[in-house]
Amino acid sequence: MPSTRTTTTTLLVSALVVYSAQGMLVPVLAPVTRLVGLGEVDLGAVMTLSAAMLVLTGPWWGREVDRVGVHAVLVRGLLIATIGAAGFAVMTEVAVRQELPRWLVLSAFALTRGVLYGVGFAAVPVAALTYLASTSDGATARTQAMGAFGAVQGISLVVGPAIGGLAAIGGLLLPVHLAPVLVGATLVAVWLLPAPERQERPERERLGFGDPRVLPYLAAGAALFLGLALVEIILGFLVQDRLGLTNSETAGVVAVAGVAIGIGFALTQAVVAPRVPGGPRALIVIGSLVAAAGYALAIVATTLGVLLPALMVIAAGLGLAVPGYNGGATLVVEPSEHAAVAGQLSATVGLTYVIGPVLGAGLYGLNDLAPIVGAALLSVVAAVVAAASVRPVAR
Repeated sequence: MPSTRTTTTTLLVSALVVYSAQGMLVPVLAPVTRLVGLGEVDLGAVMTLSAAMLVLTGPWWGREVDRVGVHAVLVRGLLIATIGAAGFAVMTEVAVRQELPRWLVLSAFALTRGVLYGVGFAAVPVAALTYLASTSDGATARTQAMGAFGAVQGISLVVGPAIGGLAAIGGLLLPVHLAPVLVGATLVAVWLLPAPERQERPERERLGFGDPRVLPYLAAGAALFLGLALVEIILGFLVQDRLGLTNSETAGVVAVAGVAIGIGFALTQAVVAPRVPGGPRALIVIGSLVAAAGYALAIVATTLGVLLPALMVIAAGLGLAVPGYNGGATLVVEPSEHAAVAGQLSATVGLTYVIGPVLGAGLYGLNDLAPIVGAALLSVVAAVVAAASVRPVAR
């Protein structure tokens, strides 16, 4: 059987590749959406459907981790995600080459990028959070473990958009075709590794979303991630419209923004978060307020020189809050409930992205500042909820 270090490395590398493959599409998603004849709301609807799969399948993947183990869940999830990404690439190529009915393109995007990729993608964070929680004890070690996972997400925010932006130079659709190749290669690598020995977990009542131990974390996280979802979905449109850029210029600028965000997100989680005193509650409160300050700066940003620092401040705030959200929720439950709470954490993030993309796109259509103002207010709400409701956790 592989060692704990080998399994942890496998999980983190798998997460890095899958999140990077998703991030590759960020620089080109808005231009490609318009290129195939769809609009902002259509893109928001597809992203909402993908997030809905996190909500619906996150808890189920958690139960599957208990039933068949981390390795089997990763293999199955990556297989489904590969099929979805490949289908999305094929449909995009066809829709660009010939004029198709809008309903057909939207339906194909919903099935491939929405349902299939969303279901498969949901398995990765659930498997990773469950295993990392089960192999770390105490608030400090748990924060470090969750920080490592968060840092991988942050690095993917740099690697993904950077590769996507560079690939877009060779063709706007090239990142769309590279994504399934990366996910498929990860599937093969994970499948070839031997399965780790999984923990036997005792039968117990299913963990409810209203459990008072976990609910404050879920509520604070919901507010924080909903704010992020409002802004993330309109970032490409915001850059293109506010700065007056072409499609290719937009892809390049969003790629640079992704690098700035990823650096702030990764470094904060890996270096700063484990050193913040006060445990998970302090991380959520401080991080949410820092993010709110970043959104406030983004509201008044009219140039790239102001917008990029604002995005880095937002990323630093989220880099503090996310380890507190993931680590704190796993610390207040029993070890046998780690898979269940990991599913809930993933589902909560997914729920915010069910609402956020459509709401963000709709608000942007009314006023380009509305999503950013909403994100700032929601970050303050997250800080208040954490300060008032989250119990201190011993280090």
